[in-house]
Amino acid sequence: MDKMKFVVNAETDGFALTAKAGKHELVLDESEQLGGKNTGPNPMQTALAALVSCENVTANMAAREMDFDLKKMTFTVSGEFDPRGFMGDANVQPYFEEVVVDVKVETSESDERIQLLEEQVAARCPIFTLFKAAGVNLTNNWVKA
Repeated sequence: MDKMKFVVNAETDGFALTAKAGKHELVLDESEQLGGKNTGPNPMQTALAALVSCENVTANMAAREMDFDLKKMTFTVSGEFDPRGFMGDANVQPYFEEVVVDVKVETSESDERIQLLEEQVAARCPIFTLFKAAGVNLTNNWVKA
């Protein structure tokens, strides 16, 4: 299989950014207190949404390969970072220090099979592995719904 390339074109309006990805458009912004107009989620929220979206896609692909009965997943994801890095303190990393992903899996499968699916996602999900490679303390908690 050939390598895949993704292209996003974007235009800014102050803190807001309108990104065009294929046929889709996303608006990202910051809250009013940080100088934005709050017309969309901020980049950190978007990164967390991208993470769980990628986990979902990877889980569905792996479930198909494993003949795993995956009905639905519900995600809650939270991330913590120290804003001093973003504000210019070179001694503080400007990205998430810790991210926790809680997943409720609707399935008829056993807890052991859910664990196997989770392991596939942790090994194969491009955004999950990107966060791990950056040294983010990343915790995945998958439980049967």
